[in-house]
Amino acid sequence: MLESKLTPAIGGPSAKFVEDGSRCAESLIQLQRLASSVSLSIPPALTLVTHQVLFVAGAEMPWRLVETTHFAARRKILMLCFDSLDRIQRCMEERCAWQRADEEFVAKHMTTSGGFPGVTADWVPSKDFDLVFGPQRKAMRIEMCAMAPDCIVTLRA
Repeated sequence: MLESKLTPAIGGPSAKFVEDGSRCAESLIQLQRLASSVSLSIPPALTLVTHQVLFVAGAEMPWRLVETTHFAARRKILMLCFDSLDRIQRCMEERCAWQRADEEFVAKHMTTSGGFPGVTADWVPSKDFDLVFGPQRKAMRIEMCAMAPDCIVTLRA
């Protein structure tokens, strides 16, 4: 895990501190790689979730995770703000673990028994998968993604 290092700004009129550029850049690269691996397509309703990591120098909560959810013709964008690198890293790690668990859940329940088309292994019509299993999947995400951001900004509802 990387740690931030603060250094005084040179030539500035006040004693401002800025994030060490090379460590910040390295952290952003690592987090964006992790965020890209978490971007996923959620079957069967063809929902796509993508993540982008940002750092806003000088902000009280400089680490940002922009989560975009595409569903049909709609797009919801949330900006999750964190005060430290450790917190946003933990958030991303939790999302990776949830993604793997959700993929396993979908694979287990979407597999058709006996090759019957249009039904899941639980004999639920495929078109009703989200209606039937949505609450379980949401509860699993809430439980596994426990790292709450310091602030959430809705950029597009």
